[in-house]
Amino acid sequence: MAQESKTPRESSQRNTVALVLTGLTYLLFHLRLGTDAATTVSATLAQMLLTAPYAIGFTYLLLYVYRRLSAEPVRPAWTRVLRIFFTMGIVFAFFFALYEHGGGSPFDPEAPSATGFWRDVLQKLR
Repeated sequence: MAQESKTPRESSQRNTVALVLTGLTYLLFHLRLGTDAATTVSATLAQMLLTAPYAIGFTYLLLYVYRRLSAEPVRPAWTRVLRIFFTMGIVFAFFFALYEHGGGSPFDPEAPSATGFWRDVLQKLR
């Protein structure tokens, strides 16, 4: 079977849909539910601000490597850069959620740390 080539309009629509889906997934992974809407919004924004520096830094590093490895110095489209940022944000939000699920809180210095969590697990196993 012959493979049909995509028109520029189909490719643009596909990139837009991919960007929107990645953005919604980014929001979903950063969502922190609260007792009311204001608490939910503030906790979600705090989580986004917590992971943003990591996502920006890793996006910058990936773009640097991409530009160095390409045959000619190209600047990727802003939609691709934004999708990379969203993907890095999803990864960091996932790991912060695992940390919070384990009993840690990135906003509370008095919360038990990950080492305290594992110490409790080992004591329960003994």
